[in-house]
Amino acid sequence: MDPLGKPILGRNAKGQLIDNEGKLVNEKGYLIDKDGNIIDINGNKVFDKAILNAEGEIPKVFLTGLLRSDSVNSFMSDIIDRDQHSDFEYEEQRI
Repeated sequence: MDPLGKPILGRNAKGQLIDNEGKLVNEKGYLIDKDGNIIDINGNKVFDKAILNAEGEIPKVFLTGLLRSDSVNSFMSDIIDRDQHSDFEYEEQRI
């Protein structure tokens, strides 16, 4: 990173952006696959290229921590619990 926080990137023989280890990256320095999707260090897709903005940045909602896997899981658990509870009440009323 330079003093302004921008990644310092190179280019390979094909003109593609690369990091200091020669791995493909986008303009923001995120590791990418051959299709431009953001990947983790193991090569697993993390974000589709389609959701990135024009500069290759991840949407702010993911960067702010507003969406976290545990909060989404908790939300889904609440919905499932409510649905199961509703089914139970319905069964009690039928008896």
